[in-house]
Amino acid sequence: MTFSFKLCQNVFLSKILFKGNLSFSSTAIDHKSYLLKQPLMIYIHWPFCKSKCTYCNFNKYINPKPDHERMKNSLISEIKDYVQKHDMKGRIIHSVYFGGGTPSLALPSTFEAILNTIANEFILPSNTEITMEGNPTSTETGKLQNFHSIGINRLSLGLQSLNDMELKRLGRDHTSKEAISAIKESIKIFRENVTFDLMFGREGQTVDDWKVELKNALEIASDHISLYELTIKKGTPLYKDFIKGKFKKPSFDNLADLYNITLDITKSYGFQQYEVSNFQRNEKYSKHNYGYWSGLDYLGIGPGAHGRLTDPKNKMRYRTIRRLYPENWMKQCEETGEGIAKYEQMNLEDIKNELILFGLRTRIGIPRIRFKKYSQGQELEEYLNMEQVNRFIKDGFLIWENNNIEHNKGWILNDFDEEIQNGGLRPTKKGLAVIDEIVPRIIY
Repeated sequence: MTFSFKLCQNVFLSKILFKGNLSFSSTAIDHKSYLLKQPLMIYIHWPFCKSKCTYCNFNKYINPKPDHERMKNSLISEIKDYVQKHDMKGRIIHSVYFGGGTPSLALPSTFEAILNTIANEFILPSNTEITMEGNPTSTETGKLQNFHSIGINRLSLGLQSLNDMELKRLGRDHTSKEAISAIKESIKIFRENVTFDLMFGREGQTVDDWKVELKNALEIASDHISLYELTIKKGTPLYKDFIKGKFKKPSFDNLADLYNITLDITKSYGFQQYEVSNFQRNEKYSKHNYGYWSGLDYLGIGPGAHGRLTDPKNKMRYRTIRRLYPENWMKQCEETGEGIAKYEQMNLEDIKNELILFGLRTRIGIPRIRFKKYSQGQELEEYLNMEQVNRFIKDGFLIWENNNIEHNKGWILNDFDEEIQNGGLRPTKKGLAVIDEIVPRIIY
């Protein structure tokens, strides 16, 4: 069975983001009508992996024998449950993301059934970004053509390193040779819509080491790459080694050097930094991640998946968290239609702070229109500590613009053009490097 998109004939969908009236109306019916026109992202969590990475604290389970049929039915059930409970049939889909875990271990037929369900329940434009995460092992790359044929049009590979010794230390189950082969094979299938992750800030890593590794990666890269500083998270094997002194992070100065050389080398290969850890060329952004940073609703389904949704009845935003353990989650889905563990209303202050924290990690920053839309009408400058903002502007870390936010296509998706018309606050290149230090100082 071949997946076919439910094409939308409405000219409205030529640009689906942030169009029309930006304020919610006073009645539940009007608000529902408004919400149906707002783009929705869907995240699907596949929690199973072949091995445990030493740095990973995601909800994942190693070497299982999953019941693919139960997983498929439960994931589909959660999608239908959302549509039915909130009367959201026909809502516009912005992006779909299969994450994990290792989604490429699933059966292509499972994801085909999910995509067909999404197409039947929602409006799925033909240009919707549909991403799947995968590992660069020969077993999984052999299935890529099948995943592509059922509608997945973007691939995100978890490389993390091109150094075999480092891959082993990180708990990865592939070699650098397999990684390089996987990138080349993926580009044949997905063309320019391939991205991969690399980590810097590993123990003993020098600037010269990173230069060689990053250049080797960029030589074979498509048009998007994510470059992260390795973070040590509680509950991981790496954290335990760190506490025992068996693993050491590079010094602050060394990390700064690694970050700066990252900016220089990516630029020399034609990439533009549009978020702290994300780089693109030829306008090949991650539309899904951009949606997270920009405050869009997202439906998270699957074991342990999180979501952020607006209730069409009371206009409030809610966080959703699904049950962690697959067996418990599937059982609840079978009994009630969904595997929700928490459905909690978001505090307005948390919504505002999240908008600022995520928005200022991007080159576009915080458009005033976006902040006003999600803060129940409050102006951005009314909420921020403008004394601190002005100090950072004077020191060259931030830029405040009263009219259009000045940009080039390396900073912004075409879909967000209307959002930038009334200006806002954005970081400079220097500010982006230390934005986590700036944000707490500009929020009252």
